Amino acid sequence: MAKANKNWVKSLSEAINMATTVAASVALGYFGGKWLDTKFDTEPWLTVAGFLLGVATGIKVMWDRSMASGNTHTTKGENDSSNE
Repeated sequence: MAKANKNWVKSLSEAINMATTVAASVALGYFGGKWLDTKFDTEPWLTVAGFLLGVATGIKVMWDRSMASGNTHTTKGENDSSNE
């Protein structure tokens, strides 16, 4: 039972971490693009480009973390019912 509680907390922690990372990458891309637009007077093109770059970065982060978590949950010998 204690192990199930630890997995839940770890999963929640990973989900919150991923969500804040994605939100930060999108916000950084958007506001960075907006700042560059005011600096170079190219409004709205760099804002759009920054936003799209932030979204792409967020998707890549989600992909990398989901692939990494998938590898850790399927290691050979771990949670194998035939060994019990």
